Amino acid sequence: MRKLIAAINMTLDGFCDHTAGIPDDEIHQHYNELLKTGDILLYGRITYQLMESYWPSIVKNPTGNKPIDEFGVLIDDISKIVFSRYS
Repeated sequence: MRKLIAAINMTLDGFCDHTAGIPDDEIHQHYNELLKTGDILLYGRITYQLMESYWPSIVKNPTGNKPIDEFGVLIDDISKIVFSRYS
C-alpha cells in the first residue's frame, strides 16, 4: 500500500489562504523533500489555478533562491490531478 500525505499551509489559529501568506525558505525546503518522494499531486481547482502559471515561470526565470527555484522545478515536473465541481 502506498502512502498518502496531506499537506496544507495553515496558521496556528486555523487560517488558511494561499494568497495571504508568503512561505519562507524553510517551508519550501520541507515541501521539496515531500515532492521528491511523491508521484502525483491532488489539487482543488482554485489552488491549482493559483499555482499553474506561477511555478513554470520560476522554472524559466529562476529567482536565485535555491529552495524556491528547486520547488518550482519539482512542482512543475510532478503529475497533477485537479478536482472541480465544474466540467
